[in-house]
Amino acid sequence: YDKTTPYFKLPEAERQKYQNIPPTPVEQAEQEKKEQADQGGIPGWVWAVAGLMSMFFFAIAVLLVVYFFVLRPTSFEVTVVNAPPGSDIQVDGSSWGVSDEDGARKLLNLKSGRRTITVNHPNYTCLPREVTGGNGVIPEPVRVQCKEKPVQPGEDCSNIGVGEEDKAERCFNSALAGLGDPFNVDDLVRALNILIVNFKSGSYEIPAVRLAAIQKAASYIKRVPPQVVLEVGGHTDTDGSDASNQTLSENRAKAVKDKLVQFGARPETLQTRGYGETRPKADNTTDLGKFHNRRIEYSVVRK
Repeated sequence: YDKTTPYFKLPEAERQKYQNIPPTPVEQAEQEKKEQADQGGIPGWVWAVAGLMSMFFFAIAVLLVVYFFVLRPTSFEVTVVNAPPGSDIQVDGSSWGVSDEDGARKLLNLKSGRRTITVNHPNYTCLPREVTGGNGVIPEPVRVQCKEKPVQPGEDCSNIGVGEEDKAERCFNSALAGLGDPFNVDDLVRALNILIVNFKSGSYEIPAVRLAAIQKAASYIKRVPPQVVLEVGGHTDTDGSDASNQTLSENRAKAVKDKLVQFGARPETLQTRGYGETRPKADNTTDLGKFHNRRIEYSVVRK
């Protein structure tokens, strides 16, 4: 028939090997063209850009999660005002510092949320306040409301012993409240001398808890007539040398005068003098006697 038709059959293993031959470049191009047509004709670069954009937005989402749950500030600060000077400021029961001479205290790094602020002073009762801050909320200054504690039932203001400085301050406040208006200067001096400013041994730093009383004393001293001059006298017990006690008494008197002036008393109304251990008012051989001899004592120099 002028043609030859060869025919042979390969073994099964050989036949499968030749059936899995990779496509030629031309066949590969045709296959990719067919796939693009099946996808609606979208170019490959579009898919690449879409992938990059997806990665970008995923990274933004991760950063936002990190910011909100890790890096975002969750603390806040608030200023407490109108507290008695020298008061202990507490936040949720933990001490946060002492109020300054102006009755203010800035509280830093408070945990975000609702916090309870309490002001504690042995001779004032202050209402607790709540404040909410953090997460972008900046609270207004917290104004506390405090009231002086009166002399307690059974307290004898004519008999003040060791460790009863708080009681002495309550008696001092009561005596000032009982002065007339205008008041007599001698009565004022008697009231001022009830207060006990019991310095630490060898120190002339005024205890913070007594600042509120000195502030109140200044509010009365600045009301005396212009011609009146009062002396702020410093006294010590007999512990230490005569020379060191003399210097210590002078420094204590000056510290009290400076604080009174800072609280509004006129400087020309006050003068200071240190007496050292030369004018004891009690026996220096007992703790009670030394307690009474370590004192600030006021007197009238000129009326």
